[in-house]
Amino acid sequence: GNTYPYCSKAIFRVCHSPGCRDDGAIATMDKLNALALPGVQVVKGGCVSLCGSGPVVEICSDGGEMTISSVKRKRVKGDALLSLLNEFTVNSEAEGGLKQQTPAFTRYMRDRLIEGYEQSLEANDAYNRKNYEKAVELYQDAIENGRKPALILQEIRDARGNESGSEMQQYGYPAGLRWLVESFRNSCRSKLALGDVDGARRDAFAATVFSKNADASAHECLAEVCAKSGDALGELQALKAAISSLELLEEEYLKPLPGKDAVARAAAAKVRNDAAARKRELGFKAVKLESILGLS
Repeated sequence: GNTYPYCSKAIFRVCHSPGCRDDGAIATMDKLNALALPGVQVVKGGCVSLCGSGPVVEICSDGGEMTISSVKRKRVKGDALLSLLNEFTVNSEAEGGLKQQTPAFTRYMRDRLIEGYEQSLEANDAYNRKNYEKAVELYQDAIENGRKPALILQEIRDARGNESGSEMQQYGYPAGLRWLVESFRNSCRSKLALGDVDGARRDAFAATVFSKNADASAHECLAEVCAKSGDALGELQALKAAISSLELLEEEYLKPLPGKDAVARAAAAKVRNDAAARKRELGFKAVKLESILGLS
């Protein structure tokens, strides 16, 4: 059939030790989050003593009859990453009830999602090199190819309720859509650099919508657009929205982490401290704008 199979239940633990991070673990985790089919959870993992062979992914899968199997895969990136995802699939007929309630995720859509995601990486490279014209072109292609498949896939994930709680906590919206939100943000800033304020505004609004208003950087993009167009009130409102998002992030990372190791607690503290620093910086800008607008 044309419908892409749903994944069997599995947890992919991506090692985040210093060695695996140097080998590209963050990129691997981002790509797994973007492409993983319903039934797979992608989470951060600890060292599994395979240093030098990263990125390493430990796969915990349901073997049936109350058994859990665990295997470790080395160098999970590129074609090896796609092959890994393909291994954890089951016949979609078993999901008939779900399919009646959610759109079908076809092989064609899966291929478009992969193409869109890869184009977003090329766009990020152009953006980082400040080749804004090329970046805008690539982001447009990435969004055109990947947006619809990404949203359909996320709808199916939501129906299954398999979004990783830790990832939702980190971003405030589904981790599988992070690449799409980042594409809109970077496209916005590229267009601003090229003087296309109206196009930048559309991308900034899209970034806030697809992040469910939870991404502080998306609101900062909108504030930059408003500043460029001389809309001080709009800039102030966007800054306050960004501050609110950062406050929620701080609150999440203030919660106790029972059972977590020192590395996880240190990572949480860094996220919290970074959010606090950004909030202070944006707060100063907001106070200055309120003074200019005569609101303080």
